[in-house]
Amino acid sequence: TPMAFAPPDGWTGTLREVLAAIDAARGALSADLPETRALTVTLRDSANYRLARSGHRLAGIPNGEARETWQISTLGGTPVARGVLDVPAPTFHDELPKGELRSRLEELARGRSLHPVAEIHVEETVAALRDEDGKIRCRLVLTVAVEPGGTRETELDVRSLKGYEADARRVRSRIAGTLGWPVRDVPAFARVQAAAISVPGVVGAELRPDDPAGPAMREILSAQADVLEDRLSGVLADRHPDYLHQFRVAIRRTRSALSQLSAAIALEGRAEAVDGFRWLGRVTSPARDLDVQLLDLARRRAEMESGTDALDVLERHLTALKADAHRDLVLELSGTRFQRLIARWRDSLNPSSANWTATEPLRAPFATLVSARASKLLRKVLRDGRRIGPESEAEMLHDLRKRMKKLRYVTEFLGEVTPREQMRPAIKALKVLQDVLGRVQDREVQVEALHGYGHALAGRKGSSAEALMAIGAWSEELDRDRRAARAEFADAFETFAAEETQALFHGIFDRHDGSAGGGRSHRHAANRHGANRHGAKED
Repeated sequence: TPMAFAPPDGWTGTLREVLAAIDAARGALSADLPETRALTVTLRDSANYRLARSGHRLAGIPNGEARETWQISTLGGTPVARGVLDVPAPTFHDELPKGELRSRLEELARGRSLHPVAEIHVEETVAALRDEDGKIRCRLVLTVAVEPGGTRETELDVRSLKGYEADARRVRSRIAGTLGWPVRDVPAFARVQAAAISVPGVVGAELRPDDPAGPAMREILSAQADVLEDRLSGVLADRHPDYLHQFRVAIRRTRSALSQLSAAIALEGRAEAVDGFRWLGRVTSPARDLDVQLLDLARRRAEMESGTDALDVLERHLTALKADAHRDLVLELSGTRFQRLIARWRDSLNPSSANWTATEPLRAPFATLVSARASKLLRKVLRDGRRIGPESEAEMLHDLRKRMKKLRYVTEFLGEVTPREQMRPAIKALKVLQDVLGRVQDREVQVEALHGYGHALAGRKGSSAEALMAIGAWSEELDRDRRAARAEFADAFETFAAEETQALFHGIFDRHDGSAGGGRSHRHAANRHGANRHGAKED
């Protein structure tokens, strides 16, 4: 357990002064020659300093040649979570290994990209104190931390070892009594961390339920634009299927905001943006579909006890199709249409490019406007789900699935201003029903695709009867799973529509009815000005 002491004014930390302090503190213990190491600690935060605004700092501390320790701490220096990561460090919390660090960053960053925002230069001088048998009883650590603005802090820690706490207490007593150094309440490094980041006063302020809807949506959309730009290089290099998946999720969230919450978006070129992101979703779809099919093929191979060689020809076919689809995607994302779309979108999201509080809906409380739209989507989901029976056409389930996606994204927007412990059960309930609907739709698409691949491969050189039989057997199994998922829908929807589940959503939506003391009137005002008009048309 460390205890830090502050040196007196005028103490410069020369080697002579350091050795004198160690000599005065060690008592009957002997001191090793002090060893000094220097390192540069990188502070990370989102573009709008979400972590700093919540009273936290995220420090990346070098840990060997290719590793880095990330630590979240409070402004008082209390550690909140930490983890050791490989270098280069990730940009988004969801790239971290699962654990406390990832969970806390998910809560604090809310999907924002994390970039270096400041550096702190640290020098640590360590001297081990030993007894007559040469055993280390405690360590003295002199820390000097300096941030770019010039703030410099120095402290002397006494770090005890388990079983030798009494030695550490005696050393601390001598530092306080003989040297007269006072105990420091806040560690030097924490003080420098606090000084290293100057949080802007207005732009990108931490979101609250009663914030104006326009600026709040501008920030949320900016975060999705961050994901697009950060994942782009991985998509172009075809580094991993997750890059394209996350790229497409950001597209869908942006499209949902444009269609479902148009009144909260100050955008003259809305039609251009809607058309542009619809195009972007369309051109990224073929490569993503083939990614999924190749992943499914790998899982299919793993499940088979024998005969996996029969699927080699299908794998070669899918790999060739994926190469063509990726080439086409690279051409699209390297072209002027995509570059113009992103440039104009970024310009639209600039706080100075439009008056994001110009209309009454833009000034309405964010949570009130979004919860009103989410409530309406939920009513439509329940209405449409109740109309689906055992003989209903598959298209009705597909339409319900699309509406469920819109509901989920709009509900997740509310997660920006709602405690995560309240959001988690509601999002989980959405996912359960979405998974059943997804199996119905996905299996249908997969069966149709496999039939197409089978026809394409029939008679082709290298194709065998075994290969076509393996494709047919897989297709039949997928169709059985589709029928099973279709049969599960009624129970899954009944659970979702149950009073207990719906209470989860009403607990979130109703919570924001009175934001800023006038939520209900603001909501009606937003509706009068068309908050739901575009969303209903899109539906």
